[in-house]
Amino acid sequence: MYKFVAILFATALISSQTVAIADPPPGSLDIQERLVIEACILTSEKPHISKHLPGTVNVTGRTICKGISAGRTLSIRITLTREDGGNTPPVTKSIRGVGSVIGNVSIRCIWQPKDALLVYTIETVHKMSNGKTRTTMNEASLKC
Repeated sequence: MYKFVAILFATALISSQTVAIADPPPGSLDIQERLVIEACILTSEKPHISKHLPGTVNVTGRTICKGISAGRTLSIRITLTREDGGNTPPVTKSIRGVGSVIGNVSIRCIWQPKDALLVYTIETVHKMSNGKTRTTMNEASLKC
């Protein structure tokens, strides 16, 4: 008898609840207007031997922004270093732009067949107009 009363009571509670209904999203908004995402891609590409100018090592640093960051003022400072015991000074280049900045730096390759591979390092400092700064790095051991 108690089981029957408990089941009857539970059934009454469940059936007395109202169904929740959510309003649909506004029809006037396009999906692109609802999903605005800040995104900036920061890269320091791997140093490589130039195909256009033999005997040089090239690097590329880039900051590409989309969404609400597309209008930001950006700057990058790219430094290419050859780790040869301090014989070669690093090469640095700074570039400014809006929305995207791409910069290339090159250095003459001095490797000889009897030498060990030389390590080339790129360091790119990415700076945005809102004060955010990040650094990306990459390196490669190369022979010319």
